[in-house]
Amino acid sequence: MTVACIRIGAVRLCLALMLGLLVVSGYVVAPVLFANAGSSTLAGALAGDVFHVANRGIIFLAVAVMVFWFRMRKSGLEIGRLRWILLLLVTALIAGNEFAIAPIIAELKSHIASFDALAADDPQRQLFGVWHGVSAIIHLLASICAAVLVALGATRPVQYEELEKPTEPEQAAQATEQA
Repeated sequence: MTVACIRIGAVRLCLALMLGLLVVSGYVVAPVLFANAGSSTLAGALAGDVFHVANRGIIFLAVAVMVFWFRMRKSGLEIGRLRWILLLLVTALIAGNEFAIAPIIAELKSHIASFDALAADDPQRQLFGVWHGVSAIIHLLASICAAVLVALGATRPVQYEELEKPTEPEQAAQATEQA
């Protein structure tokens, strides 16, 4: 097993974890919370905490993928422009949601004591609904981009024989060991 194989596996794992964090937080945990928490205010607070942790994790994983890809490019593997664009798009969407939209939503929530007691036509509730909808669309777009990234794989298709060839540093280390 070469360093290139390990890096490809690490990228695949990071991409799968990113997709998993997006899908589980947005399409499993949040609906379960709203169905079972008892109040939408409590469910929203818990879901906000889950999204905060998931978003930070996604950003960390995206940076890890970028680092791996830079190293893989140096060793001659081709990543492809589409993969870079999708990764940067996922990162920008999640960062925008975390650092631009989430603070707006938190500010709106701070002015509302309880959503359960708020009338459906209340302007604050409607404004919150608009920003919540924007956030949900961003989350959906990031999920789709992450799914495409997972489907594309870690790199452009390569011949596995190429991966089995030792890199120059590995060849130098092998020559030193044999001497």
